[in-house]
Amino acid sequence: MTLRFLLDEHYPPALVILLAEHGVDAVGLLGDRPSLPGTPDSTVLRQAATEGRVVVTEDVSTFPAAVRDVPDHVGVVYCRSSVFRRTPAGLASLADALMALASNPPAGLGDQPVVWWLEPR
Repeated sequence: MTLRFLLDEHYPPALVILLAEHGVDAVGLLGDRPSLPGTPDSTVLRQAATEGRVVVTEDVSTFPAAVRDVPDHVGVVYCRSSVFRRTPAGLASLADALMALASNPPAGLGDQPVVWWLEPR
């Protein structure tokens, strides 16, 4: 199975482009889903589930409520902002970690409601 990502609004379109250049199927709220930025997390997670996409987010304090509200999602990947800073180096590290995850996902991520904490490569 190939993972498909939906990057939350924290991440710039350049990250989506970088992932795509490396063969990762990713779309972002900014740029690709212009109606979603600013909507409730549960709306984002429902849209991701409809598209068969795993949400990538750093909203570790608010997104768990969406996970409870949308039990039929296909996965959420939490990225700690203290680990993956929104700097060029931090976004490059995030891209590397997401590429590694896409090439070797844990069981169920992408087709079951798995919640995963991303670690640097």
